[in-house]
Amino acid sequence: MSNKDFYNKLGSKIRFLRKKKKLTIARLAENANIDDYFLGEIERAEKKPSLDTLLKLSAALEVEIYKLFR
Repeated sequence: MSNKDFYNKLGSKIRFLRKKKKLTIARLAENANIDDYFLGEIERAEKKPSLDTLLKLSAALEVEIYKLFR
């Protein structure tokens, strides 16, 4: 799997989990204490999130971090 494929799948998974919880990008970003524009870039695989950002997102989505990678 290429890096691009990995980040595309990661972004898609975050988007899927966000929508499953009926959260807007703005609400999830606020809950995770990150910028909403940055979250959009992560979901579109335009930016690569740090481990710290992934931990914040998993906490805001109320899922274990490994579920972002499944």
